[in-house]
Amino acid sequence: MTNTNKLVVKDNALIDASFNLSLIEQRIMLLAIVEARESNNLSPDTPIEVSVSDYIYQFKVDSNNAYALLKDASKTLKRREFSYLDRYKGIEALSTANWVNKVTYVDKSGLIVLYLSHEVISLISKLSEQFTKYYIEQVSDFKSKYSIRLYELIIKWLSVAKTEKYSINDLRSKLGLGVEEYSTMSNFKSNVLDKAISEINKHTDITVDYQQFKKGRVITDIQFSIKSKARPSKQTNTIKQSFYQMNDAQLNLFGNQLSRLHELSHLANQGESYEELAIKIKDMLRDPTQQKQLLPHLKNLGFKA
Repeated sequence: MTNTNKLVVKDNALIDASFNLSLIEQRIMLLAIVEARESNNLSPDTPIEVSVSDYIYQFKVDSNNAYALLKDASKTLKRREFSYLDRYKGIEALSTANWVNKVTYVDKSGLIVLYLSHEVISLISKLSEQFTKYYIEQVSDFKSKYSIRLYELIIKWLSVAKTEKYSINDLRSKLGLGVEEYSTMSNFKSNVLDKAISEINKHTDITVDYQQFKKGRVITDIQFSIKSKARPSKQTNTIKQSFYQMNDAQLNLFGNQLSRLHELSHLANQGESYEELAIKIKDMLRDPTQQKQLLPHLKNLGFKA
């Protein structure tokens, strides 16, 4: 599956939920949601695999410490909760649920295995008429956890070019801010809102601005306006540069080097030698789809297109 068809789909109840996930945890959940869409008969017992190599490639991060960071994030993700508007016996209610029931980290394979909660499954697969979808590539370059959340909240309103008015407290809650975090409006705007909008405008297919509403001198509400960019050139360039034609000398050199990496040991069958694994990896390097998961490791070994 290429970056250009990795579709994140969420019920709007999940888009509008309140939660506080780190940037790494959000990224793991996005990859898990994309993967879960490919599963038939999705249930809390369905293992959803997220490989560290896919994470490195998707979000263009340094592979040196990615394994340790994702291992730690997989532990904290088990304890995370989200709150969303629900209904109980026909009456509007607020429910709180966990993202996952269980997380397994397979160290030798560089693999996170998630078992999604019943609530998450219902909000990504049993969709009502109100849902939001976007390609994961749009948020892959974000460095702030608030950018992902704000993009999701805003992209929901793209068809009407303007969001609803968000009260400051409601917006802070949806972005996962505690009462004491960036508590003054100036800190909130400079460290959260403006940084997130800057990343959205730089890296995605939309441009965003916002209008402030006051009661007296106090800012009480914010409304965002949205425009689609005319030419999503960044995504086009990503498609063109996603595969590198390698000559025989490069295939032999890097195929042998990659076969010795611990991070890729999961590619070997039981009892398979380094030489046999190298042959398999060389075939992967020739394949446009399979080469992508090896690119972060190739670049660390000094490969240049």
